[in-house]
Amino acid sequence: MRIPGLWAAALLAAMAAHAQEGVKPQVQPPAFRLGEVATPLEYGATLAIDPKATEFSGEVRITMRINRYTPVLWLNATGLTIDSAYFEQENRSLPVSVVAGGDDFVGFAARGPHFSPGIATARIRYHGSYERASRGLFRQEEHGDAYVLSQFESIHARRAFPCFDEPGWKTPWRLIVDAPSSEVVASNTPEMRATAAPGRPGWTRHEFGPTKPLPSYLVALAVGPFDVVDGGTAGAKKTKLRYLALKGRGAETRWAKEVTPRLLQILEEYFGIPYPFDKLDTVSIPQSSGFGAMENVGLITYSSSLLLATPREETASFRRRYASVAAHELAHMWFGNLVTLAWWDDTWLNEAFASWMGDKVIERYRPEWARGWSVRYGRSYALELDRLPSARRIRNPVADKNDLSGAFDSITYQKGAAVLSMFESWFSPETFRQGVRIFLKRHALANATSEDFIRALGEASGRGAEALAMFRGFIEQPGVPLVDIALDCTGEPAALALEQQRLRPAGVAAMELAWTTPLCVRYGSWTQCADIGNGKSFLPLTQPACPSLLVANAGGKSYYVARYARALGERARSQPDLLSANEVVGALIDVRVLAESGLAPVSDALAWTDTGLAHSSPVARLEAIELLHKQRDVWLSPADATTKREIIARRVRPLAAAMTWSEAAAETEDERELRPRLMSFAAEVDDDGELRGRARELATAWVANHDAVPATLTPAVLDTAARFADADTYARLEKAAIATTDRRERRYLLTALGKVREPTLRSPMLELSLKEDTNGYDAAELLEAALADDTNRRVAFDFLRANYAAIGAKLPQSALASQIVWLMEPLGDLCTRDERALFVDFFKERVPRLFGGPRAYQQALERIDICVAAHGSP
Repeated sequence: MRIPGLWAAALLAAMAAHAQEGVKPQVQPPAFRLGEVATPLEYGATLAIDPKATEFSGEVRITMRINRYTPVLWLNATGLTIDSAYFEQENRSLPVSVVAGGDDFVGFAARGPHFSPGIATARIRYHGSYERASRGLFRQEEHGDAYVLSQFESIHARRAFPCFDEPGWKTPWRLIVDAPSSEVVASNTPEMRATAAPGRPGWTRHEFGPTKPLPSYLVALAVGPFDVVDGGTAGAKKTKLRYLALKGRGAETRWAKEVTPRLLQILEEYFGIPYPFDKLDTVSIPQSSGFGAMENVGLITYSSSLLLATPREETASFRRRYASVAAHELAHMWFGNLVTLAWWDDTWLNEAFASWMGDKVIERYRPEWARGWSVRYGRSYALELDRLPSARRIRNPVADKNDLSGAFDSITYQKGAAVLSMFESWFSPETFRQGVRIFLKRHALANATSEDFIRALGEASGRGAEALAMFRGFIEQPGVPLVDIALDCTGEPAALALEQQRLRPAGVAAMELAWTTPLCVRYGSWTQCADIGNGKSFLPLTQPACPSLLVANAGGKSYYVARYARALGERARSQPDLLSANEVVGALIDVRVLAESGLAPVSDALAWTDTGLAHSSPVARLEAIELLHKQRDVWLSPADATTKREIIARRVRPLAAAMTWSEAAAETEDERELRPRLMSFAAEVDDDGELRGRARELATAWVANHDAVPATLTPAVLDTAARFADADTYARLEKAAIATTDRRERRYLLTALGKVREPTLRSPMLELSLKEDTNGYDAAELLEAALADDTNRRVAFDFLRANYAAIGAKLPQSALASQIVWLMEPLGDLCTRDERALFVDFFKERVPRLFGGPRAYQQALERIDICVAAHGSP
């Protein structure tokens, strides 16, 4: 915080006056939270924004209630210069001095009597610079056009105006934005009037209607030369929809315009509450960092790659991804926006519910999109973190800024959604929905906690404390249950021998935890559920005959990992098409986690891979290929290496020969999404080089004419061509990466180049990240791809260590921490003791200075330790 020198002198005089009165003013800022000294009641903010400039200015008027006597009133503010500040209370002016408060606070010290209990009004004028990273008010350019957008979650509203920047304070806001008349301006509410901006020729003043009570992180605005596409109306209240596309790209909102109204309608039907706000704008961001979309009230922002697509780029994958993300963001309008978490320890009330609800909406909208896809994405990400000793709870304390970064991870999103899905089935879908409706109606336009939701669920279900304790067991402690399951058919009826414990990988220490788990198994058309605790138990089957097939996780969605006894697993694997897509995908993910954790032999993983590749679902085949790819040759015993070669010969090569690098008109969407991963892997294990050569030909043709390769196949073709590039192919791809101005194409090319394997080409590939015409974000993209590649990981890590300062200098300081934290994630796949020592030596002293660094470091280190223990790497 920067303070004019005269104000600092005035502060010293005020402190002396207070000392004479025998009262020592509080001049130390809060440690993290503002406390309850004051409560905001209403905001009015006026901002002057020119996207072509580097700075903005503003005035914020805050009506507040002072709750107790205080010599200094603290607000949140980051990177803002305070130009003037005026306070009034009970029709008298309160002279104040501005107090520096470090990175997150600004104080206002009374120069006379203390602030006293009652209503007060502050008027603060200030200015600041636009952020380069996508947080606060940030500025970006696209093809020479400049845009200013906002991203305030979780603690970045303070970068746009001094405020009470915590979610528990929901307050009406009234925004006014002055901007050059050529710019489109949007905010949370409809624009009420547009007039000439006072004192600014050629500018327009945009006055927006008052919002309903909002926390600061949901306030939003967008300024720039957007194409504005009318989306008509949707929902029970005929809510007006618009799509704000980057200049010249309005036609690329076609899919969003088609699908968004239906998603909104499905959500209204489930919640029994109409869309709760006045309008809905869908806005594209040129490039986001650290998030893909943001659920601002009435103004949802999306990274342009999620929202915009030409007819060629509007693939099945693009359509499904936008619909999934949009369903998630729209669900937030109820979970998060209508009812808002009281503090960030309940982030799951926003994100887990939106993820769970998004999956439900997609299943209703396009049932075929739910067959295997949601399990594949959600379960995999959740278990990868939840197996670690450092795994946090779904509902996790947030006591400092580093805790905030961890609150938005796959535990919150994917594990939270899986737990909700499991208990929805356990309580019954209708009962669960009734609990959701009670919760939303009771706390509409206010804040709520986990306890409030659990109370509503108990009321709807009529279940006692024991049932709700089961639910708490999954949201208030970390980890995932491991259930060993065997079938005993020696008596009548047949029975299951079960044993539950915490999944604890080899090589790390984690405390034992206990759950009461809703276990559901399927045999034939019969599903049987039971609540099981830790330790051994015996479950008689309700059907008398010994089943020929038993699935340990019916539907594949319950949140536990099943470890089959050998004979039972062989029965399940021998009948792949009797397993649903969700069930086989869930089993493939579970056995991968077990094998990676040293809790199941690699032979089990390979056996399930064979089953997945034999399944009729392309999604199951896709997950099986991923599992096969992860079984690195250096880890395999001679017998396992032989098995892997046999699976490739029997399953992968014939499938690749049938599909080829060319799409067929009669294919399903799922088949088209399988082809890129299948052909890429088949080329890796290609004996004669034919598939690699064809990929190089296609990549060369694509550089000259993008229509030469279907959009669905483009990343896989470029990846394969780069992985096995000769000097000429490498030169073509590098030249294309440097020349392109299209963000999507550049990402494809840089990600591909990061996979180059020819030793003589690795050095120029890595040095590309240091070239003057490669910006910091592109450098990080290239390095992340290289670090994620098993062959290039160590070489890329050596390069990162040697050039850390130079790479860091290319990034905005505001984005440095997040980018380095992202680069640590693939380093968790290092797998030797020597590599572990290098990782610790390099990062141990650096991570405390990185926002989110300590947790990312701990997670990566635990993964390395597990890999070393599981695979015996020297």
